[in-house]
Amino acid sequence: MRCQKPKRDGSQCRASALTGKKYCALHSDAGRAAELGSRGGRWRTVFSPDSLKMFPAPRSAADARDLLGQSMVEVRAGQLDPRIATALGSLVPEFLRCLEMCTIEETVEPLEQERAQQRGFKDATDRNKENT
Repeated sequence: MRCQKPKRDGSQCRASALTGKKYCALHSDAGRAAELGSRGGRWRTVFSPDSLKMFPAPRSAADARDLLGQSMVEVRAGQLDPRIATALGSLVPEFLRCLEMCTIEETVEPLEQERAQQRGFKDATDRNKENT
């Protein structure tokens, strides 16, 4: 037997009714459907960043590690919206790539300057001008 409860659009609920009842498990308890809808709606609310702890911008991989670790703890405690943690999780790898590139540039550029000076150029850009 099918549930006798009509849906919002007027069509019949297609779930099976409970044994000896007119309605399915969702519709047999009057407040159950409303409770489940309300619970789902709470996850869709707009998150307020007022409750977020302020962290200084990470300057190293260790700082990013600490931020991710703290975020994991807060998600598990229900203090941080998982969507925020997901955003952090996608930003951290990009941050680490940028950090790596900056480190390479800071290391390589002085070496290029030194090499250019050894070859008799004022700086590495002068060498490029002479080759063109």
